[in-house]
Amino acid sequence: MLTIMHAESKQAPVEAREQAAAAGVEELAQAADALFYVMRRGRAAGGQSSPVLSPAQLALIEPLHAEPELPVGQLASGAAVSVPTATRMLQQLEARGLVSRKRSPADERQVLVSLTEDGRRELTAVRARFRERQAQVLSQFTPAERAQLSRQLRRLAEAIARLDK
Repeated sequence: MLTIMHAESKQAPVEAREQAAAAGVEELAQAADALFYVMRRGRAAGGQSSPVLSPAQLALIEPLHAEPELPVGQLASGAAVSVPTATRMLQQLEARGLVSRKRSPADERQVLVSLTEDGRRELTAVRARFRERQAQVLSQFTPAERAQLSRQLRRLAEAIARLDK
């Protein structure tokens, strides 16, 4: 009888810890969902919107801010769209004078994309508006809180990236 009670008394704290851990994970997941929803809504409402570029187009050409020229496939991959979808979007942007496309001299099958001056100007303006909005929000945290939040967000991003591999 003592052995059974001893085993039960050990199991109860383990179950309680597991339930508490599950509740903590659920609470964190709900908070993350709320954050992602608010961020998506904020981008659409003006935080990262543009009268010239849709959010999908922004996601597609954002890497061109750092790299002067990239292949369509790499842009498509980064924006999580298919190459044909990226090609259609880029054709629209090219028709509006925001990007230019050319065949790669090294591989004729590959199309390289770069921003035009108008495209760079628009992307820079959108990024500035977005950073300004971020600064307004993040300035509400102390420097120590921002540093801790930064570390935790990077850790979360790395964990998600590992799951996607």
